[in-house]
Amino acid sequence: MKKFDFSKEFGNIDPKYISEAEGEWKGKKKAWTPSFWSKLVAACVILALISTVLSNPKVQAAIKNLALSIGETLGFQKEIEPYTEALNISQTDQGITANIKEVVLDEGVLLFRVHAEIDNTEENEKKKTANISSFRNTGITLDMGKTTINGQKLDEYMNAEYSPYSVDDLLDADADSDEKEYDRVQEYRFHAPTDLGENPEIHLVLNAFDYDDWEKSVAEFTFDFNISREKILKQTTNKELENISVQTEEGTVTLKDIFLNKLQSSISADVPEKLFQKYEVELRGTDSKGNKVRYELKDDAETEAISRNWKFKTDFWRTYGSAGDDERPELPDPDSEYLELQLYLKSDDIMESNITETYDLDDDTYAEEEGKVYDAGDDSEWKAVGEKMRIDIR
Repeated sequence: MKKFDFSKEFGNIDPKYISEAEGEWKGKKKAWTPSFWSKLVAACVILALISTVLSNPKVQAAIKNLALSIGETLGFQKEIEPYTEALNISQTDQGITANIKEVVLDEGVLLFRVHAEIDNTEENEKKKTANISSFRNTGITLDMGKTTINGQKLDEYMNAEYSPYSVDDLLDADADSDEKEYDRVQEYRFHAPTDLGENPEIHLVLNAFDYDDWEKSVAEFTFDFNISREKILKQTTNKELENISVQTEEGTVTLKDIFLNKLQSSISADVPEKLFQKYEVELRGTDSKGNKVRYELKDDAETEAISRNWKFKTDFWRTYGSAGDDERPELPDPDSEYLELQLYLKSDDIMESNITETYDLDDDTYAEEEGKVYDAGDDSEWKAVGEKMRIDIR
């Protein structure tokens, strides 16, 4: 059973960092938070811990140097260090200094670690036009209307944030009051731009916002820089696939090509429209080294596009070994010889006549049918379909 992933779930329940686009996509289905009810309780406890623990100035000084890198935060060891651009550049507005520590950019995904501090000196207070005294009720997010890559705005479809500290680091700390510092790894998934090039120009704009009115910016930070993608491009495999398919009742799913590096992987496919509308769809299996891998079906077409662009895409799900073993993302090792995958389906259908209660949380609705709450964490609802498929990488 998958353990609770504090850093992932901490991001998922932030009101600003929940996908806003999914409910509006051409009839695309909404995201369901895995193991929702149990994780919500655990996440609320952790949130209370964080807001208390990180508030202590002594604690801030003690754990500042313990902040994990982007890769470590997401469960990698040293795999994506070559893809990570260390920047350490700062901008100040309204008494807040925001520092972009490091950035990772690949096709369809932007990751960056941001550290921010509030200067509440008397001189600084006089210059402020906004009353920002702590990060207890203030967050930082990417301004999608102003941020560009190579001059093109991001067609974003999902975002999340993660705490770059381990739970053990936080539990070892004491508590106090005002939270003066902010540390997060932020993740943005986007459909476009698709052609990033080797040395893309990034115009990154961050907004500080109040959680009670998160659409209103209270401070703005602008960063302009370039990122070298030479290493990630050299270590990326692109391969066309032939005669790999599986039959379903709604038609044939055909795998067309695979994209793979140490950060992520995707498999483009031909998929019957009815299959996507009726089911959650995944590919699950292992690589030749025995690592557990998992892909989720997405429509990767731009938001305004009419036609679909089906892709099975990895995420930063975690695999947990036996006691004491390190966790790792459910991604294939790029040095694997092959992948062995099977199609899994989970029906979204719930009998309307049997629904006793519904729960509306942001864009997601959870239905309770005859005493059972339906959520994506129940693996018993997933059914394997067809034969296993082998994808030769080498």
